[in-house]
Amino acid sequence: MHPHFWGYTKNYPEHINAYMKSTLFKFLTINLFVAVSVAALGADYKSELNIPYCTVDGKTQTLSAFLPVGASNPVPAIVEIHGGWFYGGDAASQPEGVGGWQVFMRHGIAIFSIRYRLNTEGGFPENIRDCRNAIRFIRKNAQRFNIDPNRIDVTGGSAGGHLSLMVAMVPEDFDDGGPTPGLEGISAKVSGSFSYIPPTDFIRFWNEGPSDVVTNSAGQVSFRGPDDKIPNDARPHFRVLFHGVVPDSAAHEALYTEMCPIGQVRKDVPPLLICDGEKDPIVPGLEGKELYEKLKAAGANPTYWMTSNGGHAFPGGQGFDKVLDDFVVQTLNP
Repeated sequence: MHPHFWGYTKNYPEHINAYMKSTLFKFLTINLFVAVSVAALGADYKSELNIPYCTVDGKTQTLSAFLPVGASNPVPAIVEIHGGWFYGGDAASQPEGVGGWQVFMRHGIAIFSIRYRLNTEGGFPENIRDCRNAIRFIRKNAQRFNIDPNRIDVTGGSAGGHLSLMVAMVPEDFDDGGPTPGLEGISAKVSGSFSYIPPTDFIRFWNEGPSDVVTNSAGQVSFRGPDDKIPNDARPHFRVLFHGVVPDSAAHEALYTEMCPIGQVRKDVPPLLICDGEKDPIVPGLEGKELYEKLKAAGANPTYWMTSNGGHAFPGGQGFDKVLDDFVVQTLNP
């Protein structure tokens, strides 16, 4: 578990917030370890924060860049998309806030972390569009950042895991609104995606969630908001994220499926490293494994990891570091 992943615990159920409070000493110890580890890596990085990458509906989206200093040749890049149920969270303000940063910095990879539209301003496909436009902006400015535009990966956990998979899997002409002014004609393609604890099947997620219908004494029906005390309370979120559309017809089910990785399965997707937590209470039921198996059946070649006894957190366990390192070498050739 890395610090940034839990940097927005207010967006998670109370039992998770309580857990984090009860392990404050461990959390502080992790932060101390992070600071020591950066020094041990001997990495020399510079930070550029709040870089505008696109303006849409009158609002400018920004990203952070953490760039190796003194690289003689263009370096590969990895772009982090933060989690937070598509409602909250924020871009990392330092490289240590990006899951896997130790591996990325050890290889001298440029690290980016992006913001995107959230809650009622976001939803689908708006947030997907923002993430893909961030890739376009980074590629357009490859010389400025001293990166190789042909070696860009994407990563993220939870909601960011979903979005990192969508960025990697959707075709170039995916109907999300397209490039914003100044980014026309620039590809949003990436070399690979490292996603962890991602929701991958929105129909399944909806069906596994409890009802959010409220009926008063007069028989009038309304819908409650998200309740942090209810595990896997997906339905109130989806009503907002899909702008009131629910999967109550074939056409609406098709929309939900199109907006998640399970609806983008095909053979010619880039390399994907998909990671589940065995006992994840937020995205239960190994949704990543379901996606992995469908990709294998389609002839793709994804990589899968399940953290034994793991929850809704960054992957771990014996052997994972090598799996991530191998994936980075495979996709980015640092």
